[in-house]
Amino acid sequence: MCSMHPTAEAAPPASTATTTLDHVGLSVRDLDAAVVFYTKALGLTEEFRFEVEDQRMRAVVLRSADGYAVELMSRPDSVPSPPASDPNSAVLRQGYGHFCLRVTDLDGLYARVLAAGASAIVPPGPAPHPDVRFGYLADPEGNLIELIQIREGATL
Repeated sequence: MCSMHPTAEAAPPASTATTTLDHVGLSVRDLDAAVVFYTKALGLTEEFRFEVEDQRMRAVVLRSADGYAVELMSRPDSVPSPPASDPNSAVLRQGYGHFCLRVTDLDGLYARVLAAGASAIVPPGPAPHPDVRFGYLADPEGNLIELIQIREGATL
């Protein structure tokens, strides 16, 4: 028996633990401007601010009415990584590429995020899955945000 392909008997027992996404963390250059953008664009509200003095880091956690949060962190000595200009370029680098929000009004939220200062990357349109529409935007610092809308009644 090959040890690289364990049998079902060797598989770990199924876990009863559940998970849900709590937050996405973004390192930003301008913390105050990022707070303004994400509260305006996505309707997030400030949950709390904190500082880690020995790291010279300031942070703000913004939470949605749906429960997810965006944690914005800033250090004066952080260096920018080249932002991906589109989703296909993001896949050329390992690590963070984008975060995605499932929405009920793709076109409306896409327009609202644009009006808050985002850049259009991929306008709303059909996704590779037939029951999904999607669009991509970049926040003012170039971080990619994907919005997806699942057709009502579809199961993914």
